[in-house]
Amino acid sequence: MALPVFFPFPVYVRQIRGRARSIEELCRLAGVECRAIGSWVNRPVVIRAVGDRVRVAAEPGDWGTVAITVPAAIHSEQERARLALGALAYSLFDGVARASISGHAWSRAAMPRGRHPGAARPKSNAERQLAFRQRIRG
Repeated sequence: MALPVFFPFPVYVRQIRGRARSIEELCRLAGVECRAIGSWVNRPVVIRAVGDRVRVAAEPGDWGTVAITVPAAIHSEQERARLALGALAYSLFDGVARASISGHAWSRAAMPRGRHPGAARPKSNAERQLAFRQRIRG
């Protein structure tokens, strides 16, 4: 799993309710070391698995609760935690989340369509369509 290239802008709300977890606990679920200490790691984060896209809502201020909606198609707690940390890092620019996910292969942005690691250039639409037709024909 790679993180999306773009995360949505956060929507600021007055109050967020739900079962919140700390950033430190999200790091543990994601399988990464929390690279910060102090009260910053206790920021409450609510993860909701609803719909088909990522949404970010936050209470105003650096210490407010954050609600991150992840696609319902993601069933793994680890993948949900990783996506939530990515949203914190790149939507809200949370320093704890950004430092904690830095350097991990899954935290890199997903490659654009038509690319694979050995490709010198992206495939054109005609080349992709031809490859698709060949796969279907067998």
